[in-house]
Amino acid sequence: MKTFSTLVAAALVGTALTSTTQAQVVANAGYSVAGSIDLSPYCGTFPAVHVFTDGSVLIFDGSNTSHRSADGTILRDYGTRPSSVFASFVRVNEADRLAYIGESSFGTISELDLDTGTSRILNTLVFNFDLAFDVVPGLAYVTGSPGGFGANALYRLDLVSGDLSQVAQLDGFSGPVEVDSLGNVVVSVDPGLFPIPADSVKLVRFDSVEVTLGTVLTDEADGEDFSVAYDGISSMDYDAQTDRYSVIEVNSGPTASTSYAWSVNSLGDRVDLVASVPGFAGGAQLVQSGLGTAFAGYQPEYSSLRISYSQCFGNGSADIFNVVPQQATAVFSGPGPMMTGPAFIDVEGGVPNGFASLWVARSSAWESIPLIDDIGGLYPVALQASSAAFGRRFSPILLNSSGAGGLLFTQTPAIEGGFLFQWIIQDTSLQVISTSTATINQ
Repeated sequence: MKTFSTLVAAALVGTALTSTTQAQVVANAGYSVAGSIDLSPYCGTFPAVHVFTDGSVLIFDGSNTSHRSADGTILRDYGTRPSSVFASFVRVNEADRLAYIGESSFGTISELDLDTGTSRILNTLVFNFDLAFDVVPGLAYVTGSPGGFGANALYRLDLVSGDLSQVAQLDGFSGPVEVDSLGNVVVSVDPGLFPIPADSVKLVRFDSVEVTLGTVLTDEADGEDFSVAYDGISSMDYDAQTDRYSVIEVNSGPTASTSYAWSVNSLGDRVDLVASVPGFAGGAQLVQSGLGTAFAGYQPEYSSLRISYSQCFGNGSADIFNVVPQQATAVFSGPGPMMTGPAFIDVEGGVPNGFASLWVARSSAWESIPLIDDIGGLYPVALQASSAAFGRRFSPILLNSSGAGGLLFTQTPAIEGGFLFQWIIQDTSLQVISTSTATINQ
């Protein structure tokens, strides 16, 4: 996750917001916006934040650190620093209940025990910008600019001893960093020019073996161009469940005022546009449910992407928006209770011009909690009954440009309430990607 303070640092090398920018995240097809957290009271301090799965927020505003509910109620106050600083990041190991907090005024990186409230300084890195946990417990990677503003560098941080060792020297300004499930390190690299030329920012990947050799690498000689042609990158987060990155591109569009949240696969391809923001965005944080489903379009609303949006340079407002997948819906319409007549089982909100296959089970097979199953598609899917219970499976039908379609059958009192209907959602190439919600014929 890249924290809210990322917005400030990137705005210094991007386009300042104006008071006319509308605070609105526009979700792409297959996604929706499910609420937001108002951070406007912190506009003057530009905080770094971490959002927990319950919606509460750990906030470091450069002076005070506190845990607050989504409505701003203080759950715990961790104290105030003797002097205010510029917040860089907040990274939380929720399993170990430890938070790692960076600030760029003095360059300190601290560890905060969320249970005891004990804090200790691990080390100092000038203009530290971002931190990502390594796959090896007790280690992390940090970006910063010890050589001065505009000199990007990558360091490994021992979270126990606090030892800091340089891994790579990079071009341009300090940027986001992430680590994939194999230990490969991905860093944002720009040409170090202002304003940043269009399509000049890229993600560079360093092999997991290279970063442990003890030699200082460079992006030009040792790094692999992983994903290229961005106007700017303010933030990213890695999802080990799908081996994908959420990348927020900034300084985009004809007036350099639109931000885009992309889903980037393990090959570096931008495979999905998640959302766009008419202004400056950052703070990407993926929140997985742990149920086994993917954060991707048309999935159940079990996972989400938090996106921070700021008008602090304009009208003084800031928010964290919650973008979730939008699952297609199965809709039954019939002749009425205990009547005979035509009935429809429709699907709404599927892939435009995609496909859907109707699966039918006995209504008695309904599971109160959806079962996550791999039926050979791109992602595991949520079924409202066991796969074996679906004894009737229809051939795929073509959906219209709105992602809707349906089938007609005759409903009688004898079968009313007896069937469970669920659609298997497929993309335009007939690749299974998700399921609809389920319904019963009554």
